[in-house]
Amino acid sequence: MALINENLLVRGASGNVGKQFVYRRRGNNTHIVKMPSIKKGAVATTEQLEARDRFADAVLYAQGAISSAELKKEYQKTAPPGKTAYNMAFRDYLKAPVVKKIDASKYNRTPGSTIVVHAKDDFRVASVKVSIFNNQGNLLEEGEALINPVKRGQWVYTVTQADTELTAAVIRAKATDLPGNEGSLDISV
Repeated sequence: MALINENLLVRGASGNVGKQFVYRRRGNNTHIVKMPSIKKGAVATTEQLEARDRFADAVLYAQGAISSAELKKEYQKTAPPGKTAYNMAFRDYLKAPVVKKIDASKYNRTPGSTIVVHAKDDFRVASVKVSIFNNQGNLLEEGEALINPVKRGQWVYTVTQADTELTAAVIRAKATDLPGNEGSLDISV
């Protein structure tokens, strides 16, 4: 792919030239790329159809996101040079958050003890839900963690119920981003 800088002849050009190559604009830059080839009569696979649907959903999310002036400004802040708020919103839709770590060192099975969750997203983690299960897989309690205002990427869940039987076996943290993607992590205690 060629990149054209400060060339008055092709600045702002778009479209194809003789079915050989295509001009494309990305931000303030003009790129020349090979003309894509399309096989006539090709039938899309199930995976291709699912990918197309996911991309169509990403387009709708990105269009909605940039229609909000405030959200568009937030996405634009994270955009590297040559990318737009639309590009960042599109990417955010396609990429789920990740729960990197659950710190249960201060969890002592009593109300008031805390569980710290480290969650990350390419844009923003919107919420983190913590669930505590016993060793039979029954839910003991669950609730929303609160973001730690001091340490970025940390969410703190305060336990509300006592585990008198000391049966807790699994702590699950589920992070959700603005488009609704989810990422989770389970640990045994």
